[in-house]
Amino acid sequence: MRRRRRVWRVRFLPPGPYGSDPAPAGWTFLLVTVFWYLVVETVFGKETFGLLRAGALYPPLVEHGQWFRILSTMFVHVSLWHILVNMISLWTLFVVEQALSTPVFIAIYIISGAVGSLLTLPISPDQVSAGASGAIFGLFGAMLALALLGLFPPAVRNQLLMVLGINVVIDLMNLGTIGWMAHLGGLATGMALTYAFVKWLRNARFWTVLAWICSLACGLSLVWDLATPLPLSW
Repeated sequence: MRRRRRVWRVRFLPPGPYGSDPAPAGWTFLLVTVFWYLVVETVFGKETFGLLRAGALYPPLVEHGQWFRILSTMFVHVSLWHILVNMISLWTLFVVEQALSTPVFIAIYIISGAVGSLLTLPISPDQVSAGASGAIFGLFGAMLALALLGLFPPAVRNQLLMVLGINVVIDLMNLGTIGWMAHLGGLATGMALTYAFVKWLRNARFWTVLAWICSLACGLSLVWDLATPLPLSW
């Protein structure tokens, strides 16, 4: 009697035209972030004033009306090591775009980053924060959701849970310097959006419109940042 083996896999989207990029949104986010670090932050400087001018998150300025920082902070990084770690992490998670489609990837990345920023506001009311970690944890949450739904092998699920555990320990050991609430919020948001996509919201038009709204909001946040000086009292 022959036993049938269960095949664990994600149902990937049909391939695009020959030579097309399998992760156009992922590369776009990566390149824009690197450009922002190398050009914009170099012009404004990488001290606190320069980070704020480049779009870093600072609750008093958000309360002052600069809500664009909820999104612009995802493209600001405080050091070469900071951006290097985040961009390598982003690159390793391009598989989320290949698995779920470009519109879903865009929505998860931007919404997770925004939720992480919003949750950071009451936790760190007097701290300047920056980075794409909330958005990246959203992609990590998407991978974890796919694994928990049985779309990845159990070994992959266990590896993801182990990495998650390691990150939790790191966050607990660095509560004063790491935006743990952004990580947690991004992770939960990525998992929730992925679960919604897999179980209920498979309408391509919905995700396409949502991705366009998120992308336009993100682009406008960067333009708004460049056009908005800091208050005279700063």
